[in-house]
Order: sequence, then structure tokens, then C-alpha cells
Amino acid sequence: MDSKTGTISSLLAMREQGNDTFVSIVEEPEIHIWTQALPIRDDQLQTATAMDSSALTLEEHERMVRISTTSRLKAHCWMISRVFMRRVLARYMQVQEQDILFQYGTSGKPYLVGGPQFSLSHTNGLCVLAVTCTNNELGVDVEWVRPLLQEQAIIQRFLTEEERDYVLEAVCSGEDSSSLLWKVLTGKEAWIKASGQSLCGQWRNLNTVQAIRNYEYLLEWDGQNYMLNSLDMGKGYAASLCVTGTERSLIRWMNVTDHIQS
Repeated sequence: MDSKTGTISSLLAMREQGNDTFVSIVEEPEIHIWTQALPIRDDQLQTATAMDSSALTLEEHERMVRISTTSRLKAHCWMISRVFMRRVLARYMQVQEQDILFQYGTSGKPYLVGGPQFSLSHTNGLCVLAVTCTNNELGVDVEWVRPLLQEQAIIQRFLTEEERDYVLEAVCSGEDSSSLLWKVLTGKEAWIKASGQSLCGQWRNLNTVQAIRNYEYLLEWDGQNYMLNSLDMGKGYAASLCVTGTERSLIRWMNVTDHIQS
């Protein structure tokens, strides 16, 4: 982790005051990590409802309504994550939030024509957005660390032999199996996202062990190089960032919000 800067509002204030900091940050070949707290209980929805959803499209509103039929909490978390993503990306493109027009690849991955590369992930209590103004594709994944029902079945089904040995070795040394397993799984998911989802179905073939042991490691798949990084999102979370290319990426932490505690 390299540095922490202010929130979106402070960056905008710099730009409005003629400060070149925002412009230089955007133009640097680095990856920006933005975070947003999410409600984790129904009694927190009153605060969540106050977030302006006017930037959402009709299709996004309809999706929120569909999600709310099964979970009002999940619907609000989805809405907050979506508005948050629009607000951040609008600052890079210097347009209004509602003017952000997402396009979708063949695998459903969203992208912006003429805009920065980005990847969004959210879990219980936290949303993470990775953004870069380079041409490198990227993927981010964050998960709330909790015990998994059928943990052994997941290990056997989704992990490579080397990953299974790594988890078993660490557990024998007294480490928590759930934390290790989530670290492996987020690494795989971030890798899949960075590939444009083309690696879906390749869980048993994506080996993340070297990246996990070394915190950052060059990976290769079908002629494409990837750099995989572990991200520290605080206690209770596992997160990974994957970027195409062979160069080490400078990671800049743009804001780190307080997690809503249970």
C-alpha cells in the first residue's frame, strides 16, 4: 500500500481551486483503490436511503426493484455500489454521474468507451472499486471472511493441488482455514475478472500460490501476463487485485471509509 489521499470531494476542491494534484493523479500510470461502506442490517437502511439514486438509469432502477423482491437490504447495497461507481468514474471523465454510459463485453463485463479501466466488487459491509487510466485490464474482488459450509468440498472442487497443499500446510501450522481459503478464492476471481471473464470455468487450473506467498507475482495464461496482488482491506475481509501486464503497479489508496460495524 503506497499512500492514502482524500475523498472525492477533496479532490474536486483541489481541481476547482486550480490545483494540479487531481490531474497528475489521474495521469499517473497507477491503480486507484476506492472504498465505500455498505449497510449490513435492515435498521441501517434509513441512512442508506438518503443516498441520491437519481444518477441511475431506468434499467438500473428496474434491477434494484427486482433485487428488492428477495432482499431490501441487498437492493440498497447494490444501489449504493452502483451510485458510488458512477460518482467516482464521473470524476475521471469529468462528466455528470447520469451521463456515464456503460457498455458490456461478450461476457457481461462493463466498460467505458474512452474512459478508464475499472473493476467493482462488493461484499457484506464493503464495496471496492479499482480504477486505472492505463490500457491494462484489471479485476478486483473482496469477500467478507466467514466459515464456509462444505469447506472441504470447495477446496477439492476449485483449488489446484498446490493450493490445496498450501491451505493444508498452513492449517497444520495453526492458521485459520477460512481466511486462507478466501484469500485463494479472491485471487482466482480477480484473475478471472482481469481476463474479461474468459477464464470462467478454469478455477482448477488457475494457480495463485506463488502470488499469495510473495504478495505479488507474475502469472501467465494463454500468452497473457498478469500481476496478482493481495489487498489489505482490514480485519474480516480478504481482497485481491489482478492487472494485465508484467510491470509492478503503483497502488494509490484514494479513500478508506469506516466499515459499518455489526
